[in-house]
Amino acid sequence: MEHSYHNLKLTAPEVGSLWMQYISDSLSKCVLRHFIYHVKDEAIGNVLRYALRLSETHLDKIKEFFSQEGLPIPVGFTDDDVKVDAPALFTDTFMIVYIHTMAIHGLTRYSGAIGTVLREDIRKYFIKCCTETTDLYDQATEVVLHKGIISKPPTMTNKHTVEYVTKQSFLTGWFGDRRPINTIEIGGTYINMHKTIVKVVLEMGFRQVTQLKEVEQYMTRAEKLCKKHMEILAKMLTEDNLHSPKTFEEEVTDVTVAPFSEKLMVYHITTLLSAAIGYYGEALSMCQRRDLSGSYVKMITEMGLLAEDGAQLLIDYGWLEQPPGAPDRNKLKNVK
Repeated sequence: MEHSYHNLKLTAPEVGSLWMQYISDSLSKCVLRHFIYHVKDEAIGNVLRYALRLSETHLDKIKEFFSQEGLPIPVGFTDDDVKVDAPALFTDTFMIVYIHTMAIHGLTRYSGAIGTVLREDIRKYFIKCCTETTDLYDQATEVVLHKGIISKPPTMTNKHTVEYVTKQSFLTGWFGDRRPINTIEIGGTYINMHKTIVKVVLEMGFRQVTQLKEVEQYMTRAEKLCKKHMEILAKMLTEDNLHSPKTFEEEVTDVTVAPFSEKLMVYHITTLLSAAIGYYGEALSMCQRRDLSGSYVKMITEMGLLAEDGAQLLIDYGWLEQPPGAPDRNKLKNVK
């Protein structure tokens, strides 16, 4: 059945989701163009080129939605934010680890958007984005596993039987005997460690090439906090003799020429820190040991404060683009 959408205005959540995606994909386009210029491994290059095609397609589609609605096209990130032929800041190995992790972020955003949009064409668009990004994640996972780039999460060697919790001590963790970490808690810990590892590498690289003292100081703080969180998360696993994921600090090259603008680097780290709050919150919601829950609550607070400082830095330099908002009724008053 044919539908006409010219009389169906986009809702605020629909505009917000499309706006956020435009900013994210314009950033991804800059990063991927630089990566593709330098990538040597054919399999990794194929995944990066597929990711770039997705970003470019998304940007064109959002421009179309906004133009039909009479909304201004966001600025986001442009050719001014990337020096494509600048020396490679990261190795091929990190490039594929990066896109593997960004695909997970994309799936989270798109599935969240689907739950807030109503108009049929927008629904179908985000469902298509989910399908494409699932394919991107699948391709990236195939490469990182085939090349042995990332380590698999821990496996359980003990025999399992169906059991029910019979003691309140199942929830304890601060004092006395603690039960071993369970598979659900391991999953939350491992994915958060993997994401934190990627942030650490980006922070190291960006700190190395920035020309601004304030940005260098911010990247140093972010790297220090992420490494602290890595230690906290690793302890959750090592206490039960479980391994942590592989790290990639050695995948930062020794160049000092920035391939990306200061605006892009600060925005990228700030948004990844903000996203970490959500992933920590998801892990927290599944924790059934009080000590683990307490650690996540503390890390959420620390990450939130650092992300806020990053937003303030973006504001101070005039880099933070404002999303569409509700009309300010106070300013619209015609008072004589």
